[in-house]
Amino acid sequence: MKEAIRRFAETVAEMYLAKSSLNYAAQAELEEFAGLLTAVDWSADIQPTPPAGRVAGLRHLPDALAAAYAAGDCPVLDALRLCIGLTPWETYYARDAWSAPFLDDFASGELIGPSGTVKNRDISLGLFLLGPDTTYTEHAHASTEIYYVLGGGALWTMGRADNAKAFAPGDLVYTAPDQRHDIRTGERPLLAAWTWKADPGAPSYHRSGGPWQDGAQRFPALVNRDLQQAG
Repeated sequence: MKEAIRRFAETVAEMYLAKSSLNYAAQAELEEFAGLLTAVDWSADIQPTPPAGRVAGLRHLPDALAAAYAAGDCPVLDALRLCIGLTPWETYYARDAWSAPFLDDFASGELIGPSGTVKNRDISLGLFLLGPDTTYTEHAHASTEIYYVLGGGALWTMGRADNAKAFAPGDLVYTAPDQRHDIRTGERPLLAAWTWKADPGAPSYHRSGGPWQDGAQRFPALVNRDLQQAG
């Protein structure tokens, strides 16, 4: 189990370094995240994957994997084959007005991190799944986040409501600290690997006025966890 997750983490780190050599805008962050992934302490005991509860969004996983394999050869996807069954999938948000539009079509699993199968306090690595024709409602967080699109694709809206960009398999998506963003899929589900700094002081938040509106910060209620996950 641990070796499969380690191989996945090392492959993601190698991909980040390869992308950084292409002068991506987030070059420094890619190199930092690669370093944190390679520095994970693999000698620690793993946290056994809990029995899967009902995660409605997982019904989209077969189609998302099919779209990922159809996109062509990908070392990260090849490494994922060995550990996708170890992913502790969950939704972790309580249902409210903010989460209700996506909650039944969403799943995330942390393989490495404070709540992951492999415990680590510095970096989180996991998988993100979002069903077709779904919007992961606008939000922000103080932690840097990087997605790597494996299958499907989506529009990421960054910073303001009229600034949307399409991302496809093989693309990296960089979210700066406190940058407001949402994720909107089309006819295919989205499967992506994600990393972010495992900062318990940087939970996701949204605004009381609604998506892309002003208002006070609101922190979504979580189910069965103390730390906020990436998103």
